[in-house]
Amino acid sequence: MRTFAILLILANLAYLSWNIYAPRESEAVMVRTPGRQASRSLELLSEVEKLDIPVLMEPLTCISLGVFNNTAESDFLVSALLERGLQASAELLPSAETANFRVYMPPFNSETAARQTLQTLQENEIESFIISSGDLSGGISLGLFSQQALALALQERLAGQGFATSIQDIVTASNEIWVTIKGLSQVLLEGSELLDLLSEGLELEVIEKPCETFASRQ
Repeated sequence: MRTFAILLILANLAYLSWNIYAPRESEAVMVRTPGRQASRSLELLSEVEKLDIPVLMEPLTCISLGVFNNTAESDFLVSALLERGLQASAELLPSAETANFRVYMPPFNSETAARQTLQTLQENEIESFIISSGDLSGGISLGLFSQQALALALQERLAGQGFATSIQDIVTASNEIWVTIKGLSQVLLEGSELLDLLSEGLELEVIEKPCETFASRQ
């Protein structure tokens, strides 16, 4: 279904380019009436010639479409765009950072001390385990929360039971797959029509950015 929608994007690009650069009605155009009306036939998208989209030297804008579920989807669209004369590439863009909050006890002086404390915690029905890797290896984890308020509440409750704990902020970021089209002129970006057509049929976000940030996915 997403592949079909990507084909719709390509068809819309061809249609929009024709509308923008076709002669206006007000222009004087010499038209020769054909001696015989040609029959119309359905033309497959694969038979459409490369898009002849004029590109202005200044200013240039890049358009990125995302997020794609996998590289197969993004590479399919990139290949189709390249075949039609557009400069396109898949790239990885960092997503928004997310923060989590871990309640923990710092590493103990010995494994024996850590296990004795763990046993005491579990006897008090407090979920916990010994951290086996990282900077906190040898310490005890008491819970990981997406909201700081929840971590603080647990820390306060444990303090009331005689357990001193700390809170670690864990910030993580992941990459998302986008397809970037480079060098589209500002003429094509006037209004929102093109951006709407690009994302038609797909649940994709469309963003504009300077072409200097254009970078291929490795």
